[in-house]
Amino acid sequence: MTAPAHPVTATTDVLPEPADRASRFLRRAGGAALIAGPLLMFAGMMTCPPQDSDSTLDYVTSLARDSFLTELSAILLHYGLIAGALGAMVVPGLVRGRKGRWLTLFGALAAALGLLNVSGAVRDDWWRMVVGQQLPSDVAIRISDTVDGSAFMPLWSGTEMFAFLGLLALCAGLARAGVVGWWLTAVYLGAFVAMMFIPIHLTYVVGGVFSMLFLPLAVAGVRTFQRERAAA
Repeated sequence: MTAPAHPVTATTDVLPEPADRASRFLRRAGGAALIAGPLLMFAGMMTCPPQDSDSTLDYVTSLARDSFLTELSAILLHYGLIAGALGAMVVPGLVRGRKGRWLTLFGALAAALGLLNVSGAVRDDWWRMVVGQQLPSDVAIRISDTVDGSAFMPLWSGTEMFAFLGLLALCAGLARAGVVGWWLTAVYLGAFVAMMFIPIHLTYVVGGVFSMLFLPLAVAGVRTFQRERAAA
């Protein structure tokens, strides 16, 4: 009996290639980021200092009132936004066919751009906290309003809508592709509309509803792990 010319072929077919292992690791890391992002966002919103109204005075006063809460909330929101943005880049991989592919891709890119930009804007909490603590209120308000009114500021802060539009596109794209049901789009739209009517002084209610806007990322993260488990 002659030995096979390539006796290790069966073994090498079973073992994953280095590229496959790297791709699997990135997909799992992306899935973990998709789940971690909304959780960190929820924790950040739940630790936001209470704010009596949406005026600049009440905003600066709330940040200056409790340094620990302000810094804790800001850092949680910062890393939650970054995790969500990084995780969004693996979401298009959940779409197998043509349906919903381009909508999901647009949603991922728009969401990542918006979330990353907003993650940097969270630093505002630190300097507003400090000016609120060390300067008279009228001076602190004037500085805050001056910064917000800077000529190029809209090019930064205005990208926040890309995040919300991108997340909506993700919901619709994944639903069209059959990855999730249309219920996710309905929940997202409901949370978006609710944010316009809930009084800002209801801190925990606002925080909970706002966190629901990032539910699409968490659902996509769960689907990613389900796909990986099925593939394994």
